[in-house]
Amino acid sequence: MLVTAIDDSRAAAATSTAPAPGCGLCGGRLEFYLARGERHYERCRRCGFLVIPEGVATDARGATIYESESSVFEADGNAGYYFDHEANLANSRRKLAFVERHLAKGSSLLDAGANFGHFLSVAGERYRARGFDLSAAAVAWSRRHFGVDNVVGSVYQPPEEGAPFDAVSSWDVVEHLADPGQALRRLRGLLRPGGWLFLSTPDSGSLVARLLGRRWHYLDPVQHVSVFSRENLRALVEATGYEVVSTRHLGHDYRVRYVLDRLCYLHQGRLVGRALRLARLLARPLGGLKVHLQLGDVAMLAARRRG
Repeated sequence: MLVTAIDDSRAAAATSTAPAPGCGLCGGRLEFYLARGERHYERCRRCGFLVIPEGVATDARGATIYESESSVFEADGNAGYYFDHEANLANSRRKLAFVERHLAKGSSLLDAGANFGHFLSVAGERYRARGFDLSAAAVAWSRRHFGVDNVVGSVYQPPEEGAPFDAVSSWDVVEHLADPGQALRRLRGLLRPGGWLFLSTPDSGSLVARLLGRRWHYLDPVQHVSVFSRENLRALVEATGYEVVSTRHLGHDYRVRYVLDRLCYLHQGRLVGRALRLARLLARPLGGLKVHLQLGDVAMLAARRRG
């Protein structure tokens, strides 16, 4: 059974009077920000970094939700994202276009957190691409359907075969990590001097995120345990041995059905959630339509390894 997050009551840990530990990015003071169920965010007063102190969610056996037999990829409306292969391939081509601005054709590339292999499948058209992911099920699917070179592995102990690489990509991964700094240092060790790092993640400093506040759609305490702004992400990347060269915001293709399913999940138990469920019912005939959303709240970054 997967851990769920469904209401806004404060977790017991969040009401403790004990001093909060310092921010892992800047050392600033962490304060309670938002709770859903038994999981809660704390926010750094200095840099705005949002973190789940409980770390990555686990199942009853102690396995992470990405390794659990009860797949997070099919829970809480996630299937409409992970298994929409047409939309994911279109999104991957946008990421590849960004990579191509910096990386010469034929270069070696490692995709860290390759998941179901969509980006690997398109990157292989231009690069010597291989990848790894924590989920054995996702890796098996990617190899079976795309024939990509994808293996099971962790960003904290990444497979070293093929290193040093000309580039490492890590799309929509750092927000799922309890220790993103350690992961970035490990990935740096797989790059040649001057090699490229490409990544993307939700941007908590964006206008949309600031306007929506605690109702921002990327605040998912089950999956997103480290939430960055573009500014504190840059600070972390540079502190772990890279020089940031380029940043931009990334848009995504989604199905109308998935957007409404996820919003209903994130806002269940609230008045807005009931309104969203009605909207989902009324929009059912349009659920299969694909829409491109560019809200400016997903950051994409290119950086080079120093030294």
